[in-house]
Amino acid sequence: MARRNHLNDFTLGRMTGKLEEGRTVTSVAAKFGINKSVISRAWKAFQTTGTAVRKAGGGRPKTTTAGDDRYIILQAKRGRRQSASVIAQQLSTATG
Repeated sequence: MARRNHLNDFTLGRMTGKLEEGRTVTSVAAKFGINKSVISRAWKAFQTTGTAVRKAGGGRPKTTTAGDDRYIILQAKRGRRQSASVIAQQLSTATG
């Protein structure tokens, strides 16, 4: 299976800088040792959005507050002596 690594912002900035200088995608890919398709997608995203930096904070939104999290952890620590159904009921009560 392919391994995916995100490029850091510094490398993305350097790549887009080279492309803005007029270098080809192939030459930039060879310089950084990255596949041409990755360079091409990053360049296309830069041209569309005007920035090479990835947006932080993707994924499903958090539904519990920090206080809820602390309460859940506290109950789980106390719950080592309790049954799973009691802990599940307390979790349901805490999170609504």
